[in-house]
Amino acid sequence: MTSRRRATPTTGFPRPPLRKYAGTREDAARWVRDILRTQILDGAFGGLAAPRPLLPPETALAAEWGVSRNAIREAFDLLRSEGLITRVQGLGTVVTGAKLRQRIDRLEGLAESLAGHQLSVENRVLSARESTATGFVAARLSIPEGSPILFIERLRSVAGVPLSLDTTSLRPEAIDALAGADLAHEDVFRLLEDKLGARIGEAENTIEAVAADRGTARLLDIKIGAPVLLLHRLTYLADGTPFDLESVRYRGDRLTLTSVNARFPSA
Repeated sequence: MTSRRRATPTTGFPRPPLRKYAGTREDAARWVRDILRTQILDGAFGGLAAPRPLLPPETALAAEWGVSRNAIREAFDLLRSEGLITRVQGLGTVVTGAKLRQRIDRLEGLAESLAGHQLSVENRVLSARESTATGFVAARLSIPEGSPILFIERLRSVAGVPLSLDTTSLRPEAIDALAGADLAHEDVFRLLEDKLGARIGEAENTIEAVAADRGTARLLDIKIGAPVLLLHRLTYLADGTPFDLESVRYRGDRLTLTSVNARFPSA
């Protein structure tokens, strides 16, 4: 007989079957941790803009899911070690690690990808100037070494929370095209399309985990050495011209990068 599942009033997520958990307390704690972690990252208790989103009380979760309060406490300890929750005296267990999601299988700017979240995106322009292409940048953009390029560095925040530190190197054609552009309120992709009349084609993405250096940690309001998602992206125009070379350092506790990939069977 299949257990009936009901929507949890607090989260809207399906409730686990109403039964006594049969595994060990350690197993139960991991099980609860995984359920709550998924709900937190999916924004079930509120995202970055939510004022102090709370988890249900330990007693309610224990009764709901058929586990002991000790198992719930251990699950909370696991979530706390990941930086997803914290305990606030007199208030309860507060969600601190709800994350935004940005698709990397679509060529969208940050404001475009978060348009449905009704969250404000703020750009603080740290630098916007003509620079000189190093050997590496020149090779990636297929221009001679020493060529003039447009260099842009911006600190990007969502709902007042620092999210990413973006550095962008653009081919010489962008220098005049983006002169006077509103870099504080517009995505670079949109500006290129509007000001240059260019059509964006595709991008090559490389992602790695790095530790935050002192400057990055200060700007993103995280600890030195905290994990950062580093996205290297080379964007091509529709005609195949490499045009936009970016390095984006995302706070690992505030964003997940997602994509949908199809498998093409071998011939």
